[in-house]
Amino acid sequence: MNTISQIFANLPDRDLPARQAGEYIQFAQGEAFFHLAVAKQGRLTALRKHFSQSGVRKVYLSANLAGFDCVLDGVDVEVLEKNFFQETDAIRRAAKKTQLESCVVIVNNNDAGAPEARAAYADFFAECTGTCFVAWDWDNHHWLDLSTFLAAHSDVYAPAHHENLYVLSRYNWLVAGPVYCSSVQWPRRFLTDNLDRIFQAERVSTPLGMHIPYAQFNFRIQVISTLSQRYSSIGFSSRTFHVRTAEDRLQEWSAHKTHWIAPVLNDVPIRIFDALVTGGIPIVPDSLRFLPPVSAIPRKYIAFYSAADIVNPDALVAHANRLFDEGGRDGIVARHRYALEYHHGNVSVRQMLAYATDALAHSF
Repeated sequence: MNTISQIFANLPDRDLPARQAGEYIQFAQGEAFFHLAVAKQGRLTALRKHFSQSGVRKVYLSANLAGFDCVLDGVDVEVLEKNFFQETDAIRRAAKKTQLESCVVIVNNNDAGAPEARAAYADFFAECTGTCFVAWDWDNHHWLDLSTFLAAHSDVYAPAHHENLYVLSRYNWLVAGPVYCSSVQWPRRFLTDNLDRIFQAERVSTPLGMHIPYAQFNFRIQVISTLSQRYSSIGFSSRTFHVRTAEDRLQEWSAHKTHWIAPVLNDVPIRIFDALVTGGIPIVPDSLRFLPPVSAIPRKYIAFYSAADIVNPDALVAHANRLFDEGGRDGIVARHRYALEYHHGNVSVRQMLAYATDALAHSF
């Protein structure tokens, strides 16, 4: 049997991480980043002067953040129309820029994914000198080309994951958070109106774990494929999930006691909090056990799997089901309330608005 030291010594291209880290460090020392920081500070200084006179008139969310119907006390929140920034009519484009005056606009990385969308958004960012743009980037753990663009083209940059923060801070000194992914597919009002669907649902003991396959993440695909041989409720889904009704999605999530979750790159997936807000027990990898915000989740609300559990999952799933059964209805209520209080989209927007308000008010 190979020892850990032997396996480690035989890892392929073992010094690759060190080489890449060295290249990152050298890259980030470039003088151009200093000039970028000075230019962004000039914009921020102008914004502070503007908002000191106007205050924050409104908060706008991009259409990609419309699923949770954000409501904040004392602040008007509206959702921009889909493809808001990709306006070809010059008159309407000018009117839209005026519309955003004295507002905080929270965009998502999906608003700038395609090249044409990226260029359109960059034009608004440049022209809207009385608007504070916050970028909530859900893909900073792997889509660095887009993340560096968003960091540069935002006044406050809010990555959702821990990865690459140093490099991204060279593009924007105001890195906020991370502002972790949260449950955003159901509004609070909808969840409140459908509590009986969550609290009284008949639940099966097989874990739900339908994931969209991403070809570049082969390890994740192997994990899901292995588990799917044991549980038909774990496997690959299509993007049609997002066009299903909120009721249909809620019914599916509430029909299972447990939810097996396979992150893309050891990120903190949204589905952890979707599982909790629908009263279930998320089953997540041990590699997240001590990382925030997972480290703060009460252990009776969550189960962790090891590499061995992927091959032989029955005992771990039985443990997760026991956690659910022992908690009973009170456990369902407690997990739902915990996710709603700490890990719902409303909480995330409140957090980002606080960061933006601090950035606009700070002078020394």
